Amino acid sequence: MATLARDTLSQLEQLGGGPAVILGHDWGAVIATAAASLGGPARVRALVTLAVPHLGGALGALLHHPAQLVRSAYMLRFQREAAARAWLGAGDLDGVRALWARWSPGYTPEPEALDAVLDALRSPEALTATTAYYRQAVRPGAGESWRLMLGQVPCPALLLMGEDDGCIGWDFARRSAKPEYFPAGLTVTGLANAGHFAHQERPDEVNTAALAWLQRLGQSAHSHSGEP
Repeated sequence: MATLARDTLSQLEQLGGGPAVILGHDWGAVIATAAASLGGPARVRALVTLAVPHLGGALGALLHHPAQLVRSAYMLRFQREAAARAWLGAGDLDGVRALWARWSPGYTPEPEALDAVLDALRSPEALTATTAYYRQAVRPGAGESWRLMLGQVPCPALLLMGEDDGCIGWDFARRSAKPEYFPAGLTVTGLANAGHFAHQERPDEVNTAALAWLQRLGQSAHSHSGEP
């Protein structure tokens, strides 16, 4: 995660234009959070995450949400590379299809959208790379990554969650929203009738929620600065 956070900040530098807004989903949310923690408000002015709350708050909330332990049990299976490949790749990637159905229970993706995902994962190497995040997170030497993932986010942050998410429960996500990790403020917004892949299920609602929050953030910044 530390390497990917640095890569993200490096890409922002290449793009130029000053402090940026970063948006990430799932592992992308974790990477975006780490980048915001590492880069500070001089490089990241706002953070939008989808489907995964701050890991510091999440680890503490697990004690009160045994149901989330059940939802997250797949992570243990992913600790063994061969087991992850065998489960996800069985049949016509039946494990991948099962996760999509479980995590976004009310969502029937367009055939071409799901086919694009499945085509990208058909090789054993792709499944290995996809699940490597889970193994890398607990390997020796991951201390810097965890410091960033568990650190404070020094910029304003928005967490968008599908209320029907079968991977990260909505109640669990709300309990995970600990203000001590967000000194610049955290807003948590639930999206009704959306699951884990809310940005694909309800793209207009996700975009509207994120843009409205950013607009309010900009208005607040102007009012505090005294600008008209």
